[in-house]
Amino acid sequence: MRSLRPANISGLLAIAFIAACFPLFYNASTLAAMYHWQDKKGDIHVVDDILLVPPEYRDEIKQPQAKPPEQAPSPQRNTREAPKSLDNDIAEAYRKADYAAAAQLIELQIERLKERIAKGEKGNPSELYSKYLLLAHVYAWKLNKTEEALKQYQKATESKQSGEQLKRMPPVEFIFLAELYERKGDISKAREYYQNLLNELVVRKESEHDDMSSIINEELTNLVKYQIDSIDLKENAKKDFKPLLSKLKLTATPAQTPVYQMLPLVLGPAVMIEIGVIETTGALTDKNDLANYIKQSQTNISSMAMNYMLILNVSASSVTESSEKAMQAYLAKYPESYYSLLLRQMFYKFYKENMQDEKAKQLLTEIKNIAQKRKMEIITEPDKRFATPEATWKTYKNALMQGNLEEAMECFAPGEGTIHKQTYAALGKDKMKEIGKDMGDIIRVRGDERMAVYQILRKEKGQNYSYEVRFYNIGGEWKLGRF
Repeated sequence: MRSLRPANISGLLAIAFIAACFPLFYNASTLAAMYHWQDKKGDIHVVDDILLVPPEYRDEIKQPQAKPPEQAPSPQRNTREAPKSLDNDIAEAYRKADYAAAAQLIELQIERLKERIAKGEKGNPSELYSKYLLLAHVYAWKLNKTEEALKQYQKATESKQSGEQLKRMPPVEFIFLAELYERKGDISKAREYYQNLLNELVVRKESEHDDMSSIINEELTNLVKYQIDSIDLKENAKKDFKPLLSKLKLTATPAQTPVYQMLPLVLGPAVMIEIGVIETTGALTDKNDLANYIKQSQTNISSMAMNYMLILNVSASSVTESSEKAMQAYLAKYPESYYSLLLRQMFYKFYKENMQDEKAKQLLTEIKNIAQKRKMEIITEPDKRFATPEATWKTYKNALMQGNLEEAMECFAPGEGTIHKQTYAALGKDKMKEIGKDMGDIIRVRGDERMAVYQILRKEKGQNYSYEVRFYNIGGEWKLGRF
């Protein structure tokens, strides 16, 4: 029996740490060694795995070179400006549900951080920003002080101006500001904040230079569009409703790509601290507790995101009766939320693969009903264009030859096509078509049901070249890796 394959709680804490440091490497990129060798025919081969080089040529390998990284500012060291004991005290207050004390401690921590920064001492603006977000969350959802929460979110926005890395981050606090204005009944103000964030994301989409930030940007865009559509659907007559998120592909599920699990964590430090409380107190040692935990949760976006991640965790080994109860509790709590669609798709796929047809049919019907209500096209089945690595390669070549950049980028795994998109956009359609015509066939080297390695044959200036390319099976679709 297959599982959803998410991370466990400890894994989520590790991802939480990464998300906490997200401002420090928002423009980070990865490196991989590349090995160059020439065969007896004079053909040049480029691979990133030395095992792909025939033994008789390994002595002739050129010194491994790194794939050129995209330029990004060097990350600052994550230095903690406030005494560690305050963090422990805040966590302890959280565990005791003494949120008034937690708010006072966070305020004290903020003052100490501001003093250090004002004195010109080594400081970390990203921590100050995170503390404002946490304080705002406590006021909004633990102490029910909406006006004070709004002030703290505004201060979080202002604090971002003191850090160059923070300026490069999308203003995710706008989601929480919009949420609070919606709770107050000020719908126009709520929509304004969502729209401002969406505008920022559209601008950033054109300037992203690394895979991780591109993925986060795309997922945030989907979430924000979905939230705006939810407002408009309530406010407008159904016949006048036109969705911003008109198409959503659910086949490439977040559970299959760890970086997607960062999105809920990027939504705020409150998610991280509550996961920490669950870990240290053992509040969910019995998987059956999760359904009750979700039923008692709040309906805010942070809780919605965190509970989604907890369900992935409880389904790590397999979908069981307890994880099904948790899923059902989630769908009852957040019936038509963005994450409810992702969760339905994951369980639908599991049920379908394990021949639990009635359960699969029920979830698919729910997805279709939401799609119809929101006038969306929701894709739940794999695209036949990417049924095999060979089919994907054919689609990619045809897209290049037609100068269709959008379709060419569809052939890549999430985030893997960033460099290629920038390159083709700079070269122009004519050169793109020329590259497509010169692109050779692919030859399978090795692989399994999740990943396959192929060689690309290409002729350039009379010289034959061989490159390695990897394909990844994502939700039944074989997508290209960077090459």
